Amino acid sequence: MKTMGKAKKRILHKSNSSLFMTRETAVSKVFTMLSKDNKRIEADNLITLFGLTAEELSEAGVPYEDLISLGSTIA
Repeated sequence: MKTMGKAKKRILHKSNSSLFMTRETAVSKVFTMLSKDNKRIEADNLITLFGLTAEELSEAGVPYEDLISLGSTIA
């Protein structure tokens, strides 16, 4: 059986590692979605997927008004 070349290994590794998201990156993405991009639906999806709390989001810098507007989405 042939071995994989360096380029194929790099591409495979990059695609596999890009599929994973940690809780910290989810919090930072929610912050940018709410503050800069105004993508409320995507932010709601990440919040419910990871079960993010209002405390975590406020520590990340999400303004109080945005937390109140999220309402029942956050735990």
